[in-house]
Amino acid sequence: FHQIYNPSMAVEALALVRREFPEVTLEMVGPDKGDGSLEECRARAAELGVLGAVSFPGAVNKEKVPEVLRRGDIFINTSSVDNTPVSVIEAMASGLCVISTDVGGISYLLRSEYDALLVPAGDATAMAAAIMRLLRQPEVARALALNARARVEAFDFLSVTRQWSSVLAAARSWTSGPMELGR
Repeated sequence: FHQIYNPSMAVEALALVRREFPEVTLEMVGPDKGDGSLEECRARAAELGVLGAVSFPGAVNKEKVPEVLRRGDIFINTSSVDNTPVSVIEAMASGLCVISTDVGGISYLLRSEYDALLVPAGDATAMAAAIMRLLRQPEVARALALNARARVEAFDFLSVTRQWSSVLAAARSWTSGPMELGR
């Protein structure tokens, strides 16, 4: 929980989704970074009448992440600032549907309408609409999740190692002979 992740947006989206899908719940996993955003999030959930539909288990050990992800169907990333979040990659690898704000490096990681749905930063209404779309259209959810899982396989250690080996071999071939500097 930190302001840059905009956790209150998730609670606001939940409140909107529960108007049509009252059984939907939200599990917000992560450590409290101490900036008041966890308390703000709880207060916002109470204010919106969804506190009972939100769980706050706190930080999770890395070994437990797959277990936690298996409990969900949709992974939402509400960040205001982000690069290449490991949490999103883990969700993709776990077969979850991913909905994320389109900030920072996210658009290089996720392709909207192919392996995820992207919404504007800070737009809880757009996030809720994306969630409800997946709930109404399970075939879209399935296609996104399958595409995300296939895409993230390229991030596997062996795949990345092969790519680095190729790059390093090419670099060695460039530098193995005499180099002449421009005149």
